[in-house]
Amino acid sequence: MKNNDLGTNDESLMEILKGRILNSYRWQEDIIKPFSEEMNISTETLEKILMKRLDMSSLEALHPRFEQSKYQCIFDKAHSDLKICWLSDIMDILSEDEANAIKSKIAKEVVEGKSYEDAITDGKKELIEYLMR
Repeated sequence: MKNNDLGTNDESLMEILKGRILNSYRWQEDIIKPFSEEMNISTETLEKILMKRLDMSSLEALHPRFEQSKYQCIFDKAHSDLKICWLSDIMDILSEDEANAIKSKIAKEVVEGKSYEDAITDGKKELIEYLMR
């Protein structure tokens, strides 16, 4: 066997191992399908991107990090959707602590299963009630 054959075999093995991870049920349901829908790309395209961009250890560590990031992503999205950037950052009629409390409540509700749309609708009502006090 030539040295080039060893490199090719190693690459093939890594591709197989990465494919097994990406094709697992949990990965498909938790990451691949939702993220590809969010990005408006096919699951195959997302899988190719992850195979190309991540080494084995990064790929193995991604699922727990992805789960942990849900809260922060919802928290950040709520900042924009509730126009807290205006209310807190620009107009300064809502403190950072008050804004974070509202966003935290929304993020927690969504992570626990409430739809984002319902949580934002309730959050807007709560925000208006708070501002009216």
